[in-house]
Amino acid sequence: MARILGLDLGAFTLKGVLLETAMRSAQVKAVAEVKNGGDLKAALEELLRQGAFAADQVVVSVPGLSMATHPIALPFSDPKRIESTLAFEVEEQLPFDLSEAAYDYQVATVDPAGSQLLVGVVKKEDLTKLLDVLRELKVEPRIVTHPALVYQNVLPLLPPTEGAVAVVDIGHERTSVSVLRQAVGVELARTFAGGGFALTKALSNEFKITLPEAQEWKDQHAALGEHVVGPDAERAAGAFIRGFQGILRELKSTLKSYTARSKRPLETVYLCGGTAKLPGLPEQLSADLGVPVRLLELPNELKAATGGPSPQAAQAYALAARGAASGAKAPRFNLRRGEFAFKSDFDFISEKLGQLVTFAAVLLVLLIASGIVRNTVLERREKALDAMLCDITNRYLGSCQKDFRVALSMLKGQGSPIASIPKRSAVTLLADLTRTLPADIPVTADQIVVDLDRITARFETDSSKHVEDIVAALKTEKCFHEVKEGKLEKNKDGTKVQFRLDIQVECPPETAS
Repeated sequence: MARILGLDLGAFTLKGVLLETAMRSAQVKAVAEVKNGGDLKAALEELLRQGAFAADQVVVSVPGLSMATHPIALPFSDPKRIESTLAFEVEEQLPFDLSEAAYDYQVATVDPAGSQLLVGVVKKEDLTKLLDVLRELKVEPRIVTHPALVYQNVLPLLPPTEGAVAVVDIGHERTSVSVLRQAVGVELARTFAGGGFALTKALSNEFKITLPEAQEWKDQHAALGEHVVGPDAERAAGAFIRGFQGILRELKSTLKSYTARSKRPLETVYLCGGTAKLPGLPEQLSADLGVPVRLLELPNELKAATGGPSPQAAQAYALAARGAASGAKAPRFNLRRGEFAFKSDFDFISEKLGQLVTFAAVLLVLLIASGIVRNTVLERREKALDAMLCDITNRYLGSCQKDFRVALSMLKGQGSPIASIPKRSAVTLLADLTRTLPADIPVTADQIVVDLDRITARFETDSSKHVEDIVAALKTEKCFHEVKEGKLEKNKDGTKVQFRLDIQVECPPETAS
């Protein structure tokens, strides 16, 4: 499963929709909307705090009016030729140098005469600023797309039709138009200035109130057509219609240019965006355009999460769906190419793959060489040890033995040189004597004679009772077969007792071995 976050960075509000994809299905997991007070970073921080927006992929569209769209016709449709030719065609359309522009394209139609391209262009400076703000919040979009082209991803939500339909997104300061066919995709895409803010200004001028007051009144009471109730609402409706004329002119010219070029009429216009919430707007637009106009129906779980149709969430949903799209039907347009390319962990590894392969090959060669050298050195050492062992066994056993265990067994065997070495010595017997003496009794020795079968010693201690304890302790040593106590005598000042011990040494067989 993948979690994809679509972020609509609107001028009036920011919207976020999180989709969770599994196999061929996608489900809305989180929705949030916050007002944009002019500080994009602060508004985005607040939006990300609104919901559980931890995502594997983020998709955004270029906000505001910085994106320009140019239709370009080419007499061929080969992708390689398009890539090599497009830069020259775009440069002719720009009022600034091509090196300052970031652009991408999407094929709208292909026919025997060639291909029609939709090219979106934005200044690199504007794109860099956007990405920098997102990076500060640890949001790294994999896709930065065109705000109108992205509506190709809502085609599965529309009723089946063979004709052309339009999706019109009327935001606060910008309107995006996308003309689509389900069998083809987007055939026309355009954004232009104008939106709900024009209606707010018209209302402010009509009632001589401030823009914030006009916005609040519009949000609560605005309506058109049969939804209008009361004289104030009628005055407001007239102001809205006057304020909407600039948007309507651009919209009519855009749709007429499509029908004139394609010779194909529009069947339906689907309305979305924050201004689409205005009651009666679909009916008013239908009368003005002469085409059925209805609200864009979003998935039921999205409507349930927002408590209603919520056409303002359409852009965020389309962006999330863009991240889930794959294959030939997925839109191509993505400004994250070239110097702006998205750098994932895998991309970084791919770039370094050549270096990693070279390093691995060198490491493998070094390991093989090291193994060869190690085996050669070990083989030489083994031969040297065998020769040394053979020399020792020749000298002491009269025959060459290269097996260490056999040689050791022969050296320890009956009649061997090692067999004649005594198992105990005077040093070990002296150690047994000193170890066995009680540590808590003050005793000193002024004479000790140690033989392999007998120990004689003269000691001095504090009392005769200590003598008994010393004799008892020595008798616990297994190799001290018999301990004989000599005559007790006091020293010259009478403070100490002197005595002599005669110890017979005879170790049991298991101890001796």
